[in-house]
Amino acid sequence: MRRWRKFCIGFELKLRNGKNIMIILIRIFVILTIFLLPLSILGDSHSKKNNCPEDNIATLYDLIYGNYLPFEPPLDEEGNVSLSPEELFVMKSKHFFNQIKKVDPVKISLATYASLLKEVPEALSDFETRIKIILPDCQIVSLYRGSPIEEITTDFKTVQLITKTANDANLNSFAFFAANKIILKPLDFSSVQNMLKNDYAFDPDVLTSLMPKKMIDRYFPGNMIPVANLSEAALLTFISRGGQIENMPKEVFFVNPKSFSGVSESFSAIMLDDSGNLETFAALNTDLIVQLFNRYGIKSEVISLREVFTEDSGSCSVDPAGRWYQLIGGRKIRNCPFFSMTKKMLQRRSYLDTSDFVEQNTNFTRLDEIIRKHVLKGSVDG
Repeated sequence: MRRWRKFCIGFELKLRNGKNIMIILIRIFVILTIFLLPLSILGDSHSKKNNCPEDNIATLYDLIYGNYLPFEPPLDEEGNVSLSPEELFVMKSKHFFNQIKKVDPVKISLATYASLLKEVPEALSDFETRIKIILPDCQIVSLYRGSPIEEITTDFKTVQLITKTANDANLNSFAFFAANKIILKPLDFSSVQNMLKNDYAFDPDVLTSLMPKKMIDRYFPGNMIPVANLSEAALLTFISRGGQIENMPKEVFFVNPKSFSGVSESFSAIMLDDSGNLETFAALNTDLIVQLFNRYGIKSEVISLREVFTEDSGSCSVDPAGRWYQLIGGRKIRNCPFFSMTKKMLQRRSYLDTSDFVEQNTNFTRLDEIIRKHVLKGSVDG
């Protein structure tokens, strides 16, 4: 009987020593990970680049490598943990909190946090009560079980940066936080226009993470967002997440060619708003944007042209085969600089002499009112 008790005591000591060794090994690995992280993430240059003050990495080193009593969960007679996962977490948190509660909180960037957890997922779980995470816009959040617990307000760009970092490091809690717990700052309509001009500014995986599932299923089945539609998807994501647009027009018109065959310029539409502002867009999914604008409260119409007429650059028309050609001084050219000529036509109101003006008179009449009032700056009849 004595031998058996001696064996059990020895085995328990070995088990405890094994746990302690494992804890030490994990801490050593974390420390090595910290020192091997790219300088662009942990160095002073990173803090200056982000303009967000971050504690020296040695402070995090001191926190992780402190001399702590290891946590030993209560066991039943059969050697199994006798608490539920939630109870065990609370007990473990209290155990370490009582040892580190007098330690000043350590502020680290989300990039640093993500890099550590990507290598060792549970690296900081025992110390999260004393760790503050600095977001890309310098706001600071606390953690509970690896999840941010504050509700913040920030801009759409910051939300995308948080999501990108979370996706790359498999931080599902931060991805959920970005998609569901952040209140978006409003976007000015001029920013919306700039957004729609640059598909390459957006990451499809980030937008897929942020966009509500119902929207993805409806507009982008299979979670596949074409590169040419990334800016439209970004706007859809912003609006569907409750984002507000400021200084928006009440009415806009999109002008595009009836056919793109023979169009010599790499654009897709011209937009005229009710203040007379003309903007040209490349690779714009006009149908989708018209849907979004109309549902958001911006009355939007499309005018598709088969004819463009200017006094100094000749005219363009679509032939029976659906291809654009240009006439200059009686000479026929098998291409048309549609968007340059259409801008001239709109600014000088020479559309009044086209068949499109007759066939689409309702929309053209309203467009003409805007041009007379704003584009021609008070000239009534041009």
